[in-house]
Amino acid sequence: MADMQGLLERLERAVSRLESLSAESCRTPGDCREVNGVNGGVAPSVEAFDKLMNSMVAEFLKNSRMLAGDVETHEYQEDRNDLVISETELKQVAYIFKCEKSTLQIKGKVNSIIIDNCKKFALVFDNVVGIVEVINSKDIQIQVMGRVPTISINKTEGCHIYLSEDALDCEIVSAKSSEMNILIPQDGDYREFPVPEQFKTAWDGSKLITEPAEIMA
Repeated sequence: MADMQGLLERLERAVSRLESLSAESCRTPGDCREVNGVNGGVAPSVEAFDKLMNSMVAEFLKNSRMLAGDVETHEYQEDRNDLVISETELKQVAYIFKCEKSTLQIKGKVNSIIIDNCKKFALVFDNVVGIVEVINSKDIQIQVMGRVPTISINKTEGCHIYLSEDALDCEIVSAKSSEMNILIPQDGDYREFPVPEQFKTAWDGSKLITEPAEIMA
Protein backbone atom coordinates (compact mmCIF):
# COMPACT_ATOMS: atom_id res chain seq x y z
CA MET A 1 0.00 0.00 0.00
CA ALA A 2 2.88 2.36 0.83
CA ASP A 3 4.47 1.60 -2.54
CA MET A 4 1.25 2.48 -4.34
CA GLN A 5 0.95 5.74 -2.37
CA GLY A 6 4.50 6.67 -3.34
CA LEU A 7 3.75 5.81 -6.96
CA LEU A 8 0.64 8.01 -6.99
CA GLU A 9 2.56 10.93 -5.43
CA ARG A 10 5.29 10.66 -8.09
CA LEU A 11 2.68 10.55 -10.86
CA GLU A 12 0.94 13.62 -9.44
CA ARG A 13 4.21 15.56 -9.34
CA ALA A 14 5.02 14.56 -12.92
CA VAL A 15 1.54 15.51 -14.16
CA SER A 16 1.74 18.87 -12.38
CA ARG A 17 5.16 19.50 -13.91
CA LEU A 18 3.99 18.75 -17.45
CA GLU A 19 0.94 20.98 -17.03
CA SER A 20 3.03 23.89 -15.85
CA LEU A 21 5.56 23.47 -18.66
CA SER A 22 2.90 23.26 -21.35
CA ALA A 23 1.23 26.43 -20.01
CA GLU A 24 4.40 28.51 -20.27
CA SER A 25 5.41 30.11 -23.56
CA CYS A 26 9.09 30.36 -22.65
CA ARG A 27 11.47 29.43 -19.90
CA THR A 28 14.95 30.44 -18.90
CA PRO A 29 17.45 27.64 -19.57
CA GLY A 30 18.52 25.95 -16.40
CA ASP A 31 15.40 27.06 -14.54
CA CYS A 32 13.74 23.67 -14.84
CA ARG A 33 13.52 21.46 -11.82
CA GLU A 34 14.04 17.73 -11.70
CA VAL A 35 11.12 15.35 -12.22
CA ASN A 36 11.56 11.66 -11.42
CA GLY A 37 15.31 11.85 -11.79
CA VAL A 38 15.25 13.72 -15.17
CA ASN A 39 16.16 17.41 -15.45
CA GLY A 40 13.57 19.95 -16.61
CA GLY A 41 12.03 20.90 -19.94
CA VAL A 42 9.01 19.50 -21.73
CA ALA A 43 10.79 16.70 -23.61
CA PRO A 44 12.81 15.52 -20.60
CA SER A 45 9.64 15.54 -18.51
CA VAL A 46 7.99 13.24 -21.04
CA GLU A 47 11.12 11.10 -20.76
CA ALA A 48 10.55 11.09 -17.00
CA PHE A 49 7.10 9.64 -17.59
CA ASP A 50 8.59 6.88 -19.73
CA LYS A 51 11.19 6.20 -17.06
CA LEU A 52 8.54 6.01 -14.38
CA MET A 53 6.21 3.77 -16.38
CA ASN A 54 9.05 1.40 -17.28
CA SER A 55 10.16 0.99 -13.68
CA MET A 56 7.83 1.34 -10.76
CA VAL A 57 4.53 0.83 -12.59
CA ALA A 58 5.86 -2.14 -14.53
CA GLU A 59 7.21 -3.70 -11.35
CA PHE A 60 3.89 -3.24 -9.58
CA LEU A 61 1.97 -4.86 -12.41
CA LYS A 62 4.48 -7.70 -12.70
CA ASN A 63 4.16 -8.56 -9.02
CA SER A 64 0.37 -8.36 -8.89
CA ARG A 65 -1.32 -11.67 -8.25
CA MET A 66 -4.52 -10.62 -10.05
CA LEU A 67 -4.90 -7.86 -12.65
CA ALA A 68 -8.30 -6.35 -13.40
CA GLY A 69 -9.86 -9.50 -12.03
CA ASP A 70 -9.26 -11.38 -15.27
CA VAL A 71 -5.51 -12.14 -15.34
CA GLU A 72 -4.22 -14.99 -13.21
CA THR A 73 -0.45 -14.76 -12.75
CA HIS A 74 2.13 -17.31 -11.66
CA GLU A 75 5.63 -15.86 -11.31
CA TYR A 76 9.10 -16.82 -10.16
CA GLN A 77 8.12 -20.40 -9.31
CA GLU A 78 10.97 -22.92 -9.17
CA ASP A 79 11.01 -26.68 -8.61
CA ARG A 80 7.22 -26.78 -8.24
CA ASN A 81 5.23 -29.60 -9.81
CA ASP A 82 2.02 -28.99 -7.88
CA LEU A 83 0.86 -25.72 -9.43
CA VAL A 84 -2.84 -25.85 -10.31
CA ILE A 85 -5.42 -23.30 -11.45
CA SER A 86 -8.70 -25.09 -10.83
CA GLU A 87 -11.24 -22.26 -10.75
CA THR A 88 -11.32 -20.71 -14.20
CA GLU A 89 -13.59 -18.49 -16.29
CA LEU A 90 -13.99 -18.03 -20.02
CA LYS A 91 -12.68 -14.43 -19.91
CA GLN A 92 -9.62 -15.34 -17.85
CA VAL A 93 -6.02 -14.94 -19.07
CA ALA A 94 -3.24 -16.97 -17.43
CA TYR A 95 0.17 -15.25 -17.42
CA ILE A 96 3.18 -17.36 -16.42
CA PHE A 97 6.40 -15.39 -15.93
CA LYS A 98 9.94 -16.58 -15.13
CA CYS A 99 9.01 -20.00 -13.83
CA GLU A 100 11.69 -22.70 -13.87
CA LYS A 101 11.67 -26.49 -13.45
CA SER A 102 7.96 -26.43 -12.69
CA THR A 103 4.64 -27.81 -13.94
CA LEU A 104 1.32 -25.99 -14.06
CA GLN A 105 -2.09 -27.52 -14.72
CA ILE A 106 -5.00 -25.31 -15.80
CA LYS A 107 -8.42 -26.90 -15.53
CA GLY A 108 -11.57 -25.83 -17.32
CA LYS A 109 -11.72 -23.24 -20.10
CA VAL A 110 -9.79 -19.95 -20.24
CA ASN A 111 -9.42 -17.18 -22.81
CA SER A 112 -5.66 -17.39 -23.36
CA ILE A 113 -2.36 -18.43 -21.80
CA ILE A 114 1.00 -16.64 -21.96
CA ILE A 115 4.31 -18.28 -21.05
CA ASP A 116 7.02 -15.62 -20.76
CA ASN A 117 10.72 -16.06 -19.88
CA CYS A 118 10.33 -19.58 -18.50
CA LYS A 119 12.85 -22.44 -18.49
CA LYS A 120 12.21 -26.17 -18.22
CA PHE A 121 8.53 -25.48 -17.70
CA ALA A 122 5.59 -27.79 -18.41
CA LEU A 123 1.99 -26.72 -18.98
CA VAL A 124 -1.07 -28.98 -19.06
CA PHE A 125 -4.41 -27.40 -19.85
CA ASP A 126 -7.94 -28.41 -20.79
CA ASN A 127 -9.32 -25.78 -23.18
CA VAL A 128 -8.32 -22.36 -24.51
CA VAL A 129 -10.70 -20.34 -26.68
CA GLY A 130 -8.08 -17.85 -27.90
CA ILE A 131 -4.34 -18.45 -28.09
CA VAL A 132 -1.45 -19.97 -26.18
CA GLU A 133 1.73 -17.88 -26.51
CA VAL A 134 5.27 -18.93 -25.66
CA ILE A 135 7.73 -16.02 -25.58
CA ASN A 136 11.46 -15.79 -24.78
CA SER A 137 11.53 -19.21 -23.18
CA LYS A 138 13.58 -22.42 -23.22
CA ASP A 139 12.74 -26.13 -22.86
CA ILE A 140 8.95 -25.84 -22.76
CA GLN A 141 6.47 -28.71 -22.83
CA ILE A 142 2.78 -28.15 -23.50
CA GLN A 143 0.06 -30.80 -23.33
CA VAL A 144 -3.39 -30.01 -24.72
CA MET A 145 -6.10 -32.14 -23.14
CA GLY A 146 -9.01 -30.52 -24.98
CA ARG A 147 -9.01 -27.83 -27.68
CA VAL A 148 -7.01 -24.74 -28.62
CA PRO A 149 -7.24 -22.88 -31.96
CA THR A 150 -3.73 -21.37 -32.06
CA ILE A 151 -0.35 -21.81 -30.40
CA SER A 152 2.29 -19.13 -30.99
CA ILE A 153 6.01 -19.72 -30.36
CA ASN A 154 8.31 -16.70 -30.46
CA LYS A 155 12.00 -16.39 -29.57
CA THR A 156 12.00 -19.77 -27.89
CA GLU A 157 14.57 -22.58 -27.85
CA GLY A 158 13.00 -25.98 -27.37
CA CYS A 159 9.22 -26.39 -27.37
CA HIS A 160 7.35 -29.71 -27.44
CA ILE A 161 3.59 -29.61 -27.94
CA TYR A 162 1.40 -32.66 -27.28
CA LEU A 163 -1.91 -32.30 -29.08
CA SER A 164 -5.10 -34.13 -28.21
CA GLU A 165 -7.41 -35.76 -30.76
CA ASP A 166 -9.70 -32.73 -30.49
CA ALA A 167 -6.86 -30.26 -31.08
CA LEU A 168 -5.48 -31.64 -34.34
CA ASP A 169 -6.82 -28.60 -36.21
CA CYS A 170 -4.69 -26.28 -34.06
CA GLU A 171 -2.51 -23.82 -35.98
CA ILE A 172 1.12 -23.46 -34.89
CA VAL A 173 2.68 -20.04 -35.57
CA SER A 174 6.42 -19.74 -34.95
CA ALA A 175 9.10 -17.07 -35.33
CA LYS A 176 12.76 -16.84 -34.32
CA SER A 177 12.53 -20.20 -32.56
CA SER A 178 14.30 -23.57 -32.72
CA GLU A 179 13.92 -27.22 -31.66
CA MET A 180 10.12 -27.21 -31.96
CA ASN A 181 8.23 -30.49 -32.17
CA ILE A 182 4.53 -31.31 -32.46
CA LEU A 183 3.47 -34.67 -31.06
CA ILE A 184 0.37 -36.22 -32.63
CA PRO A 185 -1.61 -39.03 -30.96
CA GLN A 186 -1.49 -42.24 -32.98
CA ASP A 187 -2.43 -45.76 -31.88
CA GLY A 188 -2.34 -44.96 -28.18
CA ASP A 189 1.03 -43.23 -28.39
CA TYR A 190 2.49 -40.01 -29.82
CA ARG A 191 4.33 -39.51 -33.09
CA GLU A 192 6.75 -36.61 -33.22
CA PHE A 193 6.89 -34.14 -36.11
CA PRO A 194 9.51 -31.36 -36.18
CA VAL A 195 8.45 -27.82 -37.06
CA PRO A 196 10.56 -26.48 -39.95
CA GLU A 197 13.21 -23.93 -38.98
CA GLN A 198 14.67 -23.23 -42.42
CA PHE A 199 12.82 -21.96 -45.48
CA LYS A 200 13.54 -21.19 -49.09
CA THR A 201 11.94 -18.37 -51.04
CA ALA A 202 11.70 -18.07 -54.82
CA TRP A 203 10.09 -15.67 -57.29
CA ASP A 204 7.53 -17.40 -59.50
CA GLY A 205 7.13 -14.50 -61.91
CA SER A 206 4.33 -12.74 -60.02
CA LYS A 207 4.94 -13.29 -56.32
CA LEU A 208 7.30 -14.79 -53.76
CA ILE A 209 6.79 -18.43 -52.85
CA THR A 210 8.16 -19.62 -49.49
CA GLU A 211 8.30 -23.23 -48.38
CA PRO A 212 10.28 -25.33 -45.88
CA ALA A 213 13.80 -26.16 -47.02
CA GLU A 214 14.70 -29.83 -47.09
CA ILE A 215 18.13 -30.39 -45.60
CA MET A 216 20.08 -33.00 -47.51
CA ALA A 217 21.76 -35.54 -45.23
